[in-house]
Amino acid sequence: MLQRSIAQGRVGHAYLFGGLAGIGKKTLALAFAQTLNCERSGETKDACGQCPPCRKMLSGSHPDVLQVSTERQFLRIDDVREIQNQMTFRPLDGRLRIVIIDDADKMNEQAANALLKTLEEPTSSNILILISARPYWLPQTILSRCRHLRFNPLSAGLVEKYLVERAQMTGEQASLLANLSGGSIAKALDLNNEEMTVYREEFTARLAATTRTDPMSLIALASFLGQDKNDIRQGLEMLKSIFRDALVYKETGSVQMVANSDCLGLIASLAGRLGGDDMLQNIARVDRSMETLEMNVNKSLTLEAMAFKLHI
Repeated sequence: MLQRSIAQGRVGHAYLFGGLAGIGKKTLALAFAQTLNCERSGETKDACGQCPPCRKMLSGSHPDVLQVSTERQFLRIDDVREIQNQMTFRPLDGRLRIVIIDDADKMNEQAANALLKTLEEPTSSNILILISARPYWLPQTILSRCRHLRFNPLSAGLVEKYLVERAQMTGEQASLLANLSGGSIAKALDLNNEEMTVYREEFTARLAATTRTDPMSLIALASFLGQDKNDIRQGLEMLKSIFRDALVYKETGSVQMVANSDCLGLIASLAGRLGGDDMLQNIARVDRSMETLEMNVNKSLTLEAMAFKLHI
């Protein structure tokens, strides 16, 4: 689609690349930016990789490709104003200036309103690419002014192939991580460390010891998930994945469809004592807790409330 828009001279002024984290949104945004300024893209519908603009892109030094991101909780209005200041000038080197805003959903209200003015008054020499794993968090006013590209999760086979060929993993290790990744290469790579292996072992042991008849075990499970938002998200995703596996195993009896193949004992135990409705309710409760925690509520209370509502 992007190649066709370039060939037809109908490139939009703003795009939204939305989808799961770690599946290639930013990679494609950079490839698109490179192609837009490539001196030979009209011949090949792709970047040649050899011309001066392409070489600058590949070295990360192209002056007309700006990448905006933040490690803070929010992208602030000052970040957007800096973009707007640069967009008032002509591109320094290429035909177009491409601004890539990573985690665009992090924009606070003031930043989003400031960006909206740029989207309402586009210029022919500037292109905005917003990248987000949570595009539904963006204001509708911004969504309506962008061309949307939806990125689907990668297949487990493709992730496994990448891990074997690029990360030099064994087939068994790559298969497990690919199944756990949910279609995200970045997540698969994050899971590939000794600390995560230890965490998974401790978490599954804690979950196996948790029962509704022992309130302290429920509090201990909630406490184990921690206080750091990233650690909590990781733990909740694992909890949800285990309940999903238990449901699939209960309904199909197929081990091949279980993602957490290293936790078969726990999964079989849950499938044996819980009903399908129980596990569906557990998955929904974990989802609601993940959404609630994004609102910066009290983490301990949220996790404890969830734990006491789970069917275990």
